[in-house]
This record gives sequence, structure tokens and C-alpha cells, in this order.
Amino acid sequence: MELANLCSITKFPTLLLYYRGQPLRQEYRGQRSVEALVAHVQKQLRLTIKTLDNVQQLNMIDVKRRTVIGFFESRKKPDAGIFELVAERYKNDCDFYVRVGAKLDDMTYTHYMPTIVFRPDVERTHAADEVFAGNPSSLPELEKWVFKKCVPLVREVDFGNVEEIIEQRLPLLVLFHMPNDVDSVKDFKSIVEMQLVSCSDCGRFNFVTVDGLKFQHSVQHIGKTVHDLPFIAIDSLKYMFPYSKFKDMYIPGHLKQFLQNFSSHQLQHKLHLTKDQDKNLPPLSTFKELGPSKHRYTLVEHDEL
Repeated sequence: MELANLCSITKFPTLLLYYRGQPLRQEYRGQRSVEALVAHVQKQLRLTIKTLDNVQQLNMIDVKRRTVIGFFESRKKPDAGIFELVAERYKNDCDFYVRVGAKLDDMTYTHYMPTIVFRPDVERTHAADEVFAGNPSSLPELEKWVFKKCVPLVREVDFGNVEEIIEQRLPLLVLFHMPNDVDSVKDFKSIVEMQLVSCSDCGRFNFVTVDGLKFQHSVQHIGKTVHDLPFIAIDSLKYMFPYSKFKDMYIPGHLKQFLQNFSSHQLQHKLHLTKDQDKNLPPLSTFKELGPSKHRYTLVEHDEL
């Protein structure tokens, strides 16, 4: 249990791959067979950093992916090695590119070498390129910055990562949206980052966006249809509490107040009154069922099967 606490393990078996003495950020959650495990290890040990030869290749970077680009004069210097270490650990969260050689005259931020740049997934955010202002020779500084950029405050939920998110046992603030509705996603992310990240009395949440067509069961369970998208709700992992109207999030402080009401137990107080008066209860959580299953794991501090 001492090792489990040290590594924040909440269930058994948990499969973590260590590379160069450091655990990769994401655990293995796939099929438990020799073939699947070998394929996973081979995939994780693949060369992950792509090489850039010219400026034109920068314009071909996938706008749906978060990307970190390193510009170095030589691969033999320590800062290039540190960049490679960080890239290995976060290769499942960001794409990594490297350019080695003299500065590029038509690219301003390469006039000071080495330079490391984060390029956001511009199709899903209003953000722009950002240059790393710390010491590229400091592993802790660079890793802290890359974590902040590559593991975003607002994450897109799919069936591949939902178990990992639910395992953290935090309530969810969920934006349900149509798959082609990028404007709502961008605005939601901006409002969360500007108004909620520094809110000390909002409580701890996982902020997520959800494709309302892929998760139609959750949409219907809360009493909505795809025609109601986009809409926002809190999933406490027990009950779901719908937000008033999507457009209300544009009112300064309105979405923040919704979270504060939840964290101060005002929404739960209304729930108890509803129970006492035998009224209709809020919809039960649908995301809770997508967390680690007792049929697949032995959960720490839970009943064993």
C-alpha cells in the first residue's frame, strides 16, 4: 500500500510503463493479453519527435492537435536532451516537433536560441502560439510548463479517456455540444479559463466537453434531445444538475455562481427538499457508470470481488 500511495494507485491491476526512470503520464487501460501489451509497449517506445526542415512544414501542423515545437542549434546540448525527455513523457498529450540548426530569418521567435513554442489546437480554442519564457535547461521548469499546456484545463471526453477522468472522483462541469459546433467549445473553454480557474470558492471540478451525438444516452437521460444542444450541466457522479441556459454563460459571473451554488451545497439542499416533498429527483449520473468497474479492477478502499 505504501507504493500504491506513492504512485496514486486507486485500483489493481494498474499498469504503468516507466521510461528512462520516469513513469509515462497515462496508464495502460487496454486489453490484458500478451499481444495487446507488446503492441502498447512498442507504440510507447516509438520515436515521437518529428523533425521540421523548413517554415512551410509549420503550416502543415494539425490544427486539431496541441503541439510543442523546439528550435535548437545542436542536439548535443543539454537543453535538447531535456526537451526530448519531456516529449517522451507527454507524447500522448501533445505532438512534438524539433528543428535543429541556425535560426530562421522569417520566424521572429527563433532569433533567440534555443526556443520552445506551444501551438494550441486552434480549431478548439481562441488561444495563440506561446513561447516558453523559462529556462530550457531546467527539467522541472519545462515539464511544469508543458503539463499546463498539454494537459488542458478543459478536456474533450471520449470513450478512450472517460475512465481516467471519472477515476479522479471529481464532479464534472460538462458542455454537451454538436460535433461540428466549434464556436461553443471555444467560448466555453475561454470562459472557464478566464472566470473559473482562479475561483477559490467554486470547489474542484473536471471541466469537460462532450460530443452530444456520441453520448446521446446522457443527453436523453437529463431530459434533453440533440435539438437542445449545446447545454451545460454539473454531473456530481451521483446526480446531474442542468445549467439554466447555455447563453447565460456569457453573463459575467453567471456560470461561476452556478459552481459556487453547487460547492456551497445549495443545489444539494434543494435536492434534500425535493426528497422530503416526494418530488421528482434530478437525473442520476450517467458518467459514474463509465469509471473503473469492479468487474475489471479491485478498487482500493472498496469492496473486493
